[in-house]
Amino acid sequence: MKRRVDTKAEEIEEAHGRKITNRQKTFARHYVDGQNSNAECARMAGYSPKYARIQAYKLLSPTYFPHVAEFITELREERERKYGVTLMGQLKRLRELSLGAENKDQFSAAINAEKTRSALGGLTVDRRETNHFHAIESMSREEIESRLLELRKDHPAAFVDGEYKVIEDGGTEAGSEDVEKVEGEAAKKLEHHAD
Repeated sequence: MKRRVDTKAEEIEEAHGRKITNRQKTFARHYVDGQNSNAECARMAGYSPKYARIQAYKLLSPTYFPHVAEFITELREERERKYGVTLMGQLKRLRELSLGAENKDQFSAAINAEKTRSALGGLTVDRRETNHFHAIESMSREEIESRLLELRKDHPAAFVDGEYKVIEDGGTEAGSEDVEKVEGEAAKKLEHHAD
């Protein structure tokens, strides 16, 4: 006998004309569990660690993968039916825990409950996953330019063509003019008040 969520997955596939892959299903299950960052969910599902953040973003976007987004909604609803856990119920419960802890002068517990409530409500975002994502700092100029060309090809709407002039401090190769002179106005003198 098929589980309700599997039957629903087939209905979603049929409605969108796209198959939900095992990797996408695994990502969705990890995402709904809520224990890991979006990028980590993508890594755990088998997506490339290098592009996990981008892949997670795309999988959660109804524009790129509407069938996956709908499957995630179905998984959440299934969890709500099974465990009686809803977003509003959790927010209310965390509020009660926070107030109870505060009334007993357990401020650390109250703060933790409020932090969790804020994250659940979407007011705060855990940024730990970005701390180790500074690959650009170790890239050469050529690698950066190559990556920018790749991004420009993949996302042309994000780039605006325009004219520019390279200005380097004190250099003669690219020009030694001050930025203000290039922009058509002389630098303004700063006035100091003797207050």
